[in-house]
Amino acid sequence: MLGLVALVAVSCDKDPVMIEVPIQLTMDGNALAIEGVPVTLTSATANLEATTDASGKVVFTVPVGNYTATASFKKAEAGIQMNYNGTTTVNVVDLGKGSTFPPVPLAITASKSSQLIIKEVYNGGCADNAGKLYQYDKYIIVYNNSDTEVDASKMCLAMAQILNTTATNKYTITDGVIEYETAGWVPASYGIWWFQNGVSVKIAPYSQIVISINGAIDHTATYTNSVNLSNADFCLYDLESGFNMAAHYPAPAATVPTSHYMKTVEFGMGTAWAFPNKNAAPMLLMPDQDIKAFVADPANFDNRGNNNSSNYAKVPISWVLDAMEIWSSPDETKYFRRLPNVIDNGYVVMETNGQGHSWYRNVDKAATEAIEGNAGKLVYNYAGAVAADATDPSGIDAEASIAAGAKIVYSDTNNTAKDFHFRNVASLKK
Repeated sequence: MLGLVALVAVSCDKDPVMIEVPIQLTMDGNALAIEGVPVTLTSATANLEATTDASGKVVFTVPVGNYTATASFKKAEAGIQMNYNGTTTVNVVDLGKGSTFPPVPLAITASKSSQLIIKEVYNGGCADNAGKLYQYDKYIIVYNNSDTEVDASKMCLAMAQILNTTATNKYTITDGVIEYETAGWVPASYGIWWFQNGVSVKIAPYSQIVISINGAIDHTATYTNSVNLSNADFCLYDLESGFNMAAHYPAPAATVPTSHYMKTVEFGMGTAWAFPNKNAAPMLLMPDQDIKAFVADPANFDNRGNNNSSNYAKVPISWVLDAMEIWSSPDETKYFRRLPNVIDNGYVVMETNGQGHSWYRNVDKAATEAIEGNAGKLVYNYAGAVAADATDPSGIDAEASIAAGAKIVYSDTNNTAKDFHFRNVASLKK
């Protein structure tokens, strides 16, 4: 008996087998020889980072397990900022003594930066004065991340499928690529919103517009923990479309001009446009054709179900200016990435809702500090994130700096995981 106990003790103390795992950057099926690219390898218990050598390869030494490898870098080409991103799963197994683990290809996809970006998404709601969840106060902020005015009059707002990541994915995924990515489009759910004809939407450099998703009213009048959306620049309010649920769409405040009510065509189900609390994937679009004609053409839709809950608009990938992917941590085992790599190459996790938190974009420290006139106006030691270990790595307090007269350039790598952090208090709440 004592001998058996001793054997068990020795077995438990045995160090895990460590495997050398080479990861090779690739593009279009060929090795991508770029030195100095940061590559991260993560699992439930590990978060490692290393940079590639001259051949575009990096080697991690890790125990057996399932990992995710990601890489992101920027490069200016002909005056256009290009983002390069890649993600792949790595299943590390022990191949036996004397065996060498084969190189894992990490395919890199190129995409352009956009002047218009999603600066902030507030979709988790807050707790009312009695501690009850209140979630009819959602908003999104669109930001001009450049030094040139942008005409956003044709910009649209959409939501990628599916809206519940526990639902069954109706699209085939082959070697990590979902079928509509190969076809050059991405499914949009329920409706696409646009600005009214004749309304000029000009966004000045380093400026923003606030779009109220639900209730362009002062929610703080009833729920002090909420936000005041009576001063929203635009709002989703088109009762004639079929999106007319009273809780979602109370009459906007008189401070919001009726010309600033955004319009839509309902092609999904229900009486409210779905902007999920945990599983949102918002997209900013810039169509190259009339959006009303687009949604009126049945050829532009793909119905994967027996009803309109799976009736998706086939939005060309080229229309997508910016997008982000949010999902719920309890759904991790059922999760799949909805956005193609060329649009977005990462995700964030909505671990808590109903707390007044928001997803806020990180600051591009080097680009912001390089702006003439920002010296002395930038506020550092940012402490506004929900978690200190998942904060804005720039250390710049963007909202405080803007209040001091600074101009902010936000991170735009087309990788939600690298571009956003969970802000403790939504910026409109201050």
